[in-house]
Amino acid sequence: MKKVLLSVLSIVMFSAFLVSCNSTEDEIIAPPKVFEENVLIANRNAGSVSFLDAKTNQVLKTLSIPGAAPMYVVYVPTKDKLYVGDAFQNKVHIINPKTKEVESSINVGVGVFHMWADGLGKQLWVVNDVDKTISVIDLNSNTVVQTINVGFVPHDVFLNSDGTKAYVSILDFNPSMPDRVFMYSTSTFAKTGEVNVGKDPHLYALPSTNKLYVPCQVSNQFYTLNANDFSLISTTTLVGAHGIIPSPSQSTLFVTNFTGSQVYSINSANSALNGSAVSTLSAIPHNVVVNEAGNKMFVTHSGSMSNTVSTYTINGNIITPETTITTNTNPFGLAYYKREVN
Repeated sequence: MKKVLLSVLSIVMFSAFLVSCNSTEDEIIAPPKVFEENVLIANRNAGSVSFLDAKTNQVLKTLSIPGAAPMYVVYVPTKDKLYVGDAFQNKVHIINPKTKEVESSINVGVGVFHMWADGLGKQLWVVNDVDKTISVIDLNSNTVVQTINVGFVPHDVFLNSDGTKAYVSILDFNPSMPDRVFMYSTSTFAKTGEVNVGKDPHLYALPSTNKLYVPCQVSNQFYTLNANDFSLISTTTLVGAHGIIPSPSQSTLFVTNFTGSQVYSINSANSALNGSAVSTLSAIPHNVVVNEAGNKMFVTHSGSMSNTVSTYTINGNIITPETTITTNTNPFGLAYYKREVN
């Protein structure tokens, strides 16, 4: 009888040991994910790109691209790749953000300028203002799948978040004529809409408002259009309006005053100014990005002798100048990105 009791007791103790071990294993917590937050700067006149740490403002690396004129840069999270437009060599260079080196390049049209990818990471549209075309790149194959002959000088480009529409601003160098915005289908590549706007238009469309915002630097206008049919919602005066980026919540738009060395904060719901414009730390504020937390802004300051990127803290709608960072000559386009590194 004692032997039976001992055997039963042994089985119970062994089972308890197994349960205890399994519980311990189940309670093991995976190590926290580690992310890096950087800003890539295209140094147009230096033939290089600079990687900035978005938290510390340190220049992590400056990558030279021989023979290049880097114009604009795009980060595509679904591919974890950086794309750099090169106006001198008529290419888009693909950079691996892990190694911070060029992996490959894609031949596009002549005069690479603005470019943008859709929110799904399917297509990258590249404006070529010299040969008046748009190169559409399939981001799965990294090949040009369509060349659109615009027939006019394309300037800025923006793809909506679901990847169904592309908006392209068109320049008319006759000062008495308006510039325009064209709408294209990203599936058929056909032009589906057209609207007149002010001079030197730039673009940003928000899914939360279904509005296309068009800051026009030369004519000092800020257009708000319906993103589906181009019907006019409002037009306001905004001196030197150029680069544009929304807050992560999409409630606020930040717009640079290219000619007046300022940054505007704009309510995306009614396109009204949030208080007064803030003076920038350097002249010619060109392009702008905001970090994922929405509390920090980076602005490039272009010019043949410029080498400055400025930073600003954001608290709600309030912009406060922070510091300047020295990069290479003529910092132009820029892109903020956050990626997992472990």
